[in-house]
Parts: sequence; C-alpha cells; structure tokens
Amino acid sequence: MLDSKAIDKESKMADPAKVARDGYDALMAGKDKVVSGVKNKVMTAMSNVMPETAVAGMIEKQQEPVSKNK
Repeated sequence: MLDSKAIDKESKMADPAKVARDGYDALMAGKDKVVSGVKNKVMTAMSNVMPETAVAGMIEKQQEPVSKNK
C-alpha cells in the first residue's frame, strides 16, 4: 500500500491540516460523513453513478504498486 499510485506523489495528496479541519468542522456541525477535496468529491460523485465493477477497476488501478513490472 505504501508503494501504490495513490500515494506516489505527496504533492497530489490532500493537505492533512485541511482534511483534519474539514473533519472537525463536520463533527461540530453534527454531520456523520464528509468528503474533503475537489478530487475526492468528484470521485465520490462518479462512484455513485458508475457500475460497481467500473469503480472497483478504478480503485484497483490506484492501488497498484508503482514498481509493478508489466
């Protein structure tokens, strides 16, 4: 997991302080769920309308090791 494409480049990852702030604000507002960041919101929206097999394939590609030889 630590070698996956999802976390290959730290610059592509969400700012931990922003994610924590979003979570804290949601908690204080009584929300039981929050999605932080535009990319995550788009992916969440897409996963609600895509077939589960397509979503699973998308997640599988994100979790592939960077060093995987093809």
